[in-house]
Amino acid sequence: MKNLNKILLETFVAHRPVRALLLSTEILGVTRIVYRVPEESPLFRRGDGEILELPLDKTMARWVLEHGSWQIEDINFVAAHAPKQPLVLLDVGAHIGLMTRQLMHLLPDIAAAVCYEPQALNFAILSRNLAHLPNCHLVQAAVGSMSGRLTFYEDTQNTGNYSLSIESVRSREYQVSEVECVRAHDGEFLNRLPSETAHLPIIWKSDTQGFDEIIATSLSDDFWSRVPVALMEISRINRATLDVTRLSSILGLFPIRRFSTRPELLSVEEILRYAHGSDGSHQDLLLAKG
Repeated sequence: MKNLNKILLETFVAHRPVRALLLSTEILGVTRIVYRVPEESPLFRRGDGEILELPLDKTMARWVLEHGSWQIEDINFVAAHAPKQPLVLLDVGAHIGLMTRQLMHLLPDIAAAVCYEPQALNFAILSRNLAHLPNCHLVQAAVGSMSGRLTFYEDTQNTGNYSLSIESVRSREYQVSEVECVRAHDGEFLNRLPSETAHLPIIWKSDTQGFDEIIATSLSDDFWSRVPVALMEISRINRATLDVTRLSSILGLFPIRRFSTRPELLSVEEILRYAHGSDGSHQDLLLAKG
């Protein structure tokens, strides 16, 4: 007869396989895995895009292993609102490439992508996860209001919660590193694109833990006129002074405005009120012109 411990272990593995995997890797000190993505996942592409590398944190890894995708509501929004023509993708705060990988698998009209990720381990995994997409240009740098080597704050429990602002990790366990940062302006982004694609409409995605609005307001009207659909994270943290008038003007260019967790459309004023909070929460803001 099997002993009770073995029965309990087998039951746990059978009913909670992802939790069992993550628990066992934590015990063994494993920090990342390479696994075959389910064929039905937007992270999967037959032949060259079947394998994915994941850092084993307590947030993103569990979700991806259980659901086979990441932020699928955002992905579906872009797919629904992107024009059916050649496009380019700018991904600021690309992490390990899940958003870019899913978008480029689903939208063959994306002719090129530029991905910014400053943290060394994330950048190495990003490079491997997008290696089958040769029209991706990767930049190992953060984007902010200034250039240079800057202090970087890394949440030890969530590899997606890294920021140039200590406010993003204020109530969490974190470690500190130093990363390269580039200043946000039109040329920084457009000059990274291949010359033959630099004129194309832009899909914008940013996820920078408190700097999305600062980056957005650093870009010109000409730049935003070329963006038919955008994703940006709104973080309710204490931050540097924000140009509210400029942000309001940019948001007003997009008649379709909503959070990924809510289907109803939002006014510019509602978004600005949310952005002025300081409780540490955040929302993915989805924007489209049609």
